[in-house]
Amino acid sequence: MPHGKHSTACSTALEPPAIRRWSEVLGPAFQLDLSQPQTHRLSVRLSFRAQQQRESIALPSWTPGSYLERDYVRHLEGLQAWVDGVPAQLERRSRHLWWLENLSIGAAVELDYSLLAVEASVRTNWLDVETGFLTGAAWAMAVESQRWQPQQLSLDLPSDWSVATSLPTTPEGWRAANYDELVDNPLALGDLHTLRFAVGGVPHRWVWQGLQRPAPLQSWQEQLPKICAATCALLGAERPVSDDYLFMTRFSANGYGGLEHDDGCALMFSRRELGTESGQRKLLQLAAHEYLHQWNVRRLRPVGLRPYRYGQAVLIPELWFAEGVTSYYDQLIVLQAGLCSEEEYLEDLAKDLSRFLSTPGRQVQSLLESATEAWVKLYRRDAHSDNQQISYYLKGALVSLLLDLHLLARGQGLHVLLQRLWQRFGQAGRGYSQADVEHLAGEFDPQLPALLQGWLSGVDDLPLSGYLKTVGLDLSADPAEFPYSGLQSTFKEGQLTISKVDRGSPAELAGLSPGDELLALDAERLRSAEQLGPLLIAGGQHEVLFCRDGAVRSTALSPSAPQPCRWSLRLDPNASEAACRLRRSWFQGPAHSGEDSCWRQA
Repeated sequence: MPHGKHSTACSTALEPPAIRRWSEVLGPAFQLDLSQPQTHRLSVRLSFRAQQQRESIALPSWTPGSYLERDYVRHLEGLQAWVDGVPAQLERRSRHLWWLENLSIGAAVELDYSLLAVEASVRTNWLDVETGFLTGAAWAMAVESQRWQPQQLSLDLPSDWSVATSLPTTPEGWRAANYDELVDNPLALGDLHTLRFAVGGVPHRWVWQGLQRPAPLQSWQEQLPKICAATCALLGAERPVSDDYLFMTRFSANGYGGLEHDDGCALMFSRRELGTESGQRKLLQLAAHEYLHQWNVRRLRPVGLRPYRYGQAVLIPELWFAEGVTSYYDQLIVLQAGLCSEEEYLEDLAKDLSRFLSTPGRQVQSLLESATEAWVKLYRRDAHSDNQQISYYLKGALVSLLLDLHLLARGQGLHVLLQRLWQRFGQAGRGYSQADVEHLAGEFDPQLPALLQGWLSGVDDLPLSGYLKTVGLDLSADPAEFPYSGLQSTFKEGQLTISKVDRGSPAELAGLSPGDELLALDAERLRSAEQLGPLLIAGGQHEVLFCRDGAVRSTALSPSAPQPCRWSLRLDPNASEAACRLRRSWFQGPAHSGEDSCWRQA
């Protein structure tokens, strides 16, 4: 539905409730008071009719698409309950669950509470005098017995604010078919701007807030439909699965992120990066990623996510497919849409390869372990994370690359596997398992399940170089300039502090640790991060003076030979015509036919 304005006269806070008649409403009704955005708080009134003697009320601990228990309850304030206009006692059963007992069937129940909205991200709540963004799971308490009943929503807003959401409108506000749909539809609020276009006859909106300069409307008007059309082509679809798609975009100084929904997505992006060509390409990749998610993960959903269990973490080994395949295609879709050059695509792919090959944790944590441990590791990064884990987004994308090249060489492609998985599970509304993915892979090549299992369960290096050779590309390490110490440092407020120490590196063997302040090397004072490298001698022994916990100490550091930290992808000048043909098929995607000549760098 088109976004519009919805405002009513309101007080600064919700008044104690009078007895209301909700007999005409089936299911819970939410009223949000956002009339005082300068306080960074929203007030919520939840009204419903009791359908059983004990009603359970819960606030989710996480939101689908972001696999970390965020405990939104930490922002909850002033929870109160009334039954037929009389104050009632809520019994807290856990950190995010309450019981309301001894109810008469049909009793009018009212809950009032407030939430602090101070986290500007795609998975939380934010409210200020200009804009707002509300994530359903972060504000909507569930009446658990009425989860599958319709939910009503009304808003009290500042008079000049607009609203953008994918929820269908009603004369009173908005309506969701059930609680899941309510949670799945965030609200963008305040000073909003909108760009409209259609893909396959389906209306699309690109709604943004936070830009300080005029938006590049001409580029977006041209580029966004191409991104959406290329994504549809990937799925073999003439139109998106959504009937009305909404891109909600918040621009900030340094933000980045995205969260998928059935009929839209929430994006956050840096205003500074938008001013560069690489930044503009990164924004398109982010949009492609979340747009593909309307198939892969939102409707083609791992079995552990059917249904969502908002109060607990669940193990989801299939996240490598849900996020890894999507991460692989977000760059490729931009290329196949004709919105970047082949050189630029290879440059972006090389950056991912470099990140992967420079992460010691790839030899510690398998891809399946990364997926199942998402709740406790991926979203809780610290200075040691790269030494003990690997991102299922990153390694999942590279395993997807291997799958795609493997299947392309056999006349298929990963997109065909994705389409079949969609047809068998997504369209049928069935959850799929890791075993289902492996079984389907075996239909294309009986040897592929064993290969795939090794890539997913092992920690040995992936056969990236060999597979890239099959499409006429050389993966080569760029030479490093200085001997390898395995430490990174930052200079801030007059201190040179270690920010990272690689697992098994000379720095780790020397006992150095993140947080240590580097003072001197061989009695020479260290005053910048760039100063250390030129002073190192491979195979030599250096005395390092450092400070830890207020005590000055020394240790011996023995750097090793230079080790690469960057890798490049280059055309193989001796590539066969078959390899060139396969590369063309890979680059062009399912919507295009190939040309006869090999692509060459300019």
